[in-house]
Amino acid sequence: MLSIGKAPRLAHCLTRSLGTLAVQRVALLQHVYAPFAGLEKGSPEYEQLAASGRVWEDYFQPGDSKRYQYDSMQKIFEPILKEIDDLKHSMGLPERSIIESLVAEYAHQSVWIEDNMLHLGDSMIINDYLVSTFLGQSDLGSMSARELSKAALPNLQFMLPNADPSQHAELRNHIVACHWVAKKAMQSLSTPGLDESEVKYLSSLIVKDTDSKAVYSAGWGKRVKLGDYRQTPIAAKSNPLRIFPYHVEVPALMKRFFEWRNTKKHLHPLILACQATAYFLFVHPFLAGNGRVSRLVFQDALIRQGYIPVSLRGVVRDGYLGMIRDAQDGDPSEFVAKILSTQLDAMHTFRARKSEGGDMATTT
Repeated sequence: MLSIGKAPRLAHCLTRSLGTLAVQRVALLQHVYAPFAGLEKGSPEYEQLAASGRVWEDYFQPGDSKRYQYDSMQKIFEPILKEIDDLKHSMGLPERSIIESLVAEYAHQSVWIEDNMLHLGDSMIINDYLVSTFLGQSDLGSMSARELSKAALPNLQFMLPNADPSQHAELRNHIVACHWVAKKAMQSLSTPGLDESEVKYLSSLIVKDTDSKAVYSAGWGKRVKLGDYRQTPIAAKSNPLRIFPYHVEVPALMKRFFEWRNTKKHLHPLILACQATAYFLFVHPFLAGNGRVSRLVFQDALIRQGYIPVSLRGVVRDGYLGMIRDAQDGDPSEFVAKILSTQLDAMHTFRARKSEGGDMATTT
């Protein structure tokens, strides 16, 4: 137990530590944004440079696969990638029944990572109800992301009356989004992925009727509509030295993110999906829901290229966030290894079920 005499000293040390981090953050910001030092704030040159997003991008270079070790990961994991691709072709993937059977689990893990306390069983109950009602009555294949974001989703609170309404809506939204993504991806195989407008509409959908929606109308800065990019600078409490781009840089950075993803041909699709996830979260374009949106983009990318959008077994929230943080710091080895091993295990599992004469999509 901490003695009373030691408490003031501990408080002093914590204050000093936080103060040191604040000083380090300011120094780092000055270093990253040094190209602005010789420009007058508000001048056309200053505003043009800010809106270009080039200063942050040139410093961090999130799309550089060599700098962030994705080129190396591709070489290191080449045998596993080959085994995965051999299995994919021999199994005739993607298979719609497999993808649809995994939605409840994938959606659950995505919101669980964001501290949603509902259980996997709750997700399956909600998913089954949605499939038999709203999803079964909607033509998702012909519905645009804009139409989906504006659709009146059923209030399912009666199914789990003791659950937090916001968390209930969050899981419902993510299940609906995952089904839409799966449907659209299956219609667009071998294409790069969701476009920018679709991602923005999905970001609007996933915060519908949740506490996250309040973030868009609270705080300081310009009011932001659901689905629009943030209009304020941000920082991570858990990592003060993580430098996200300023809000004025985000539109240009996101435009180039999609251009980068669409033209990055030398990376294996699974490696590219890993880098794209870390890249997207480094920009952190939205006020809320960035993690959930990044996992929808990831799900979409895997399905379009014939892979299985599986949940990461045995991963806790802090472990997942740690893998993303390490990847953004230039060491994606744990993240890539987890994605590939999970993909390989899932393929072996589904192939075994098929060889036994069962339905590959049967869940256990």
